[in-house]
Amino acid sequence: MPEIFKEAKLKIQRAEKHINDLNRMIDAFVAGRNHEVFIEHDSDGGDDLLKVKAISSLPDDFAMVLGDAVHNLHTALDFVINEIEFRTTGEMTDHTKFPIYPTWQTLVGAVNGGFKKKAPKEVIDCIVQVVQPYITGNGETLYGLHRMDIADKHQLLLTKAEFNFINGICYEDDAGIENALDTWLVIPGKVASMRLSGCRNAKITNQGNAAYRIMFDQPRPFTCSHPFAHQEVIWVLYCLWGLVGRTIGEIERAYALSQI
Repeated sequence: MPEIFKEAKLKIQRAEKHINDLNRMIDAFVAGRNHEVFIEHDSDGGDDLLKVKAISSLPDDFAMVLGDAVHNLHTALDFVINEIEFRTTGEMTDHTKFPIYPTWQTLVGAVNGGFKKKAPKEVIDCIVQVVQPYITGNGETLYGLHRMDIADKHQLLLTKAEFNFINGICYEDDAGIENALDTWLVIPGKVASMRLSGCRNAKITNQGNAAYRIMFDQPRPFTCSHPFAHQEVIWVLYCLWGLVGRTIGEIERAYALSQI
């Protein structure tokens, strides 16, 4: 027989490539000018307001690459179970998939059905007792991966770019003196503003540099939800990548024991 789980491991490698591509896309986004610092003058002669707002979003293909990364990780798990079924029964059936369920009870019910004929007992015990791919189990995050892959089959996964602070903003006051602002904390999604006391004709001389976080956004209403909203995209993906790899390693060890 060929190397065990070779195709599943290729899927994990492909997912890693997509994650690295997303990292490069984020770097390119951050290197661009994605915010605007501007002065709002008071028509009644009051103090100027210095304001900051976001002016661009992530490129459209970011969501496409993100969906590919998620799908490859999820598919790697299905590949493992399909290969075990073939090694055990000599066939691959259409509906065999890696068992991921909301609860322990539904997981056990599923594997005690037709699935127990497709895999050795050692593999089934590993999935139920070690991997625990259900909410509140060790593999709860796998359930999140499962939900996210379902969501991506219907609509693109939503992400958002949040900048939390800006360094290096400078403005020239009415006396022609340049002033540098301290690091400025920004509330995500809001137009930040600061009153420039005594200024009536301020001018921006340096737009500053923003620090960004790329986050999963809240899923759209009436679509499949997932638990990763408001978490950093790359951090979540690397956690999933590592977890899928470890899961396949555990199942590989269990399958090897079944062959002794």
